[in-house]
Amino acid sequence: MSKMNAYERVMACINGERPDTVPVIPIVREWASKQAGFMFSELMESAQKHVYSQFYCAKKFGYDAVLDLSGIHAESEAMGSKVKYGENTLPTVEEPAIKDYDEDLPKLKTLNPHKDGRLPMILEGIARLKDLCERRLPVIGYVQGPFRNCTMLRGTDQWMRDIFKNKEKARRLIEIAVESQIVWGVAVAQAGADIVTLADPPSSGSSISKKVLADWSLPYLKRVCDALKKTGTKTILHVCGDISDRLEMLASVGADILQVDSKVDLSFARETLGPDQLLTGNVDPSDPLALGTPEQVYEHSKRAIEKAGKEGKLLLSGGCMISEAVPARNMEALVQAGHETVFC
Repeated sequence: MSKMNAYERVMACINGERPDTVPVIPIVREWASKQAGFMFSELMESAQKHVYSQFYCAKKFGYDAVLDLSGIHAESEAMGSKVKYGENTLPTVEEPAIKDYDEDLPKLKTLNPHKDGRLPMILEGIARLKDLCERRLPVIGYVQGPFRNCTMLRGTDQWMRDIFKNKEKARRLIEIAVESQIVWGVAVAQAGADIVTLADPPSSGSSISKKVLADWSLPYLKRVCDALKKTGTKTILHVCGDISDRLEMLASVGADILQVDSKVDLSFARETLGPDQLLTGNVDPSDPLALGTPEQVYEHSKRAIEKAGKEGKLLLSGGCMISEAVPARNMEALVQAGHETVFC
């Protein structure tokens, strides 16, 4: 019999205490919309439908958090990048805001969370989730890392060239990006997010070297993380891909939780970062979560707990976003594996 509710369970982990069971916090977005009977494009237009899909799935499947409408390039769109939306596909940046530094950079302004683009709708969703879930389920918000925001404002290939060949103007862009992410992150926290995920996928070993990480990403991530902490919210640092060679660098940002992708061996992460670092991850979203059986999901989940969660220092999750193709039975197996691991 569980002794804690989901909010208490997750916060116990973050505060260095032992939870009753391993918390389970899958990153669900379009998966939740499908389970609730909506096309994802409907959530892009309705805070109410997004809130319903998150709350419905958390209650039905019994996992331990709800999420805002994250990862839709909302900050970059609010700053002027044109985003393409399909009927039931994820949004993509169709035209970056900064095509020419001399012409476009002087016009780029720090975003306004309460006026620009879809940001007000996302804040409304966070506030609604907070009202529904107050101290029963933690609400997780989302903020792009500044390096990530620059790839969306400038275009990934062009930005990667700029940091070597056009450094002065690239620095001016990332300074505006970091100020915007701080403003947005504070707004997300004030709207009611108990935890904020700071996401910077291009900072992985799959994209940039450790030197580029140290020069162009870490200082800015730390500035955003420090600003978030001043609000009292808790933080997750999420960097997709293989971060095995930079675990300690990313941990130095100071987030409460480090998200570990399935490309990283959890035993190695635990050995590298020590027993006190709170991790979240890292069952493979593809195989077994989407392609495997419930039995395989359960076995992989138990293995993750054995590697990194025996002392209550793991929030069980997929390595990254959960696809809408994941069967409901596999989600049930993920939750079962976490909640069967009893600490007190």
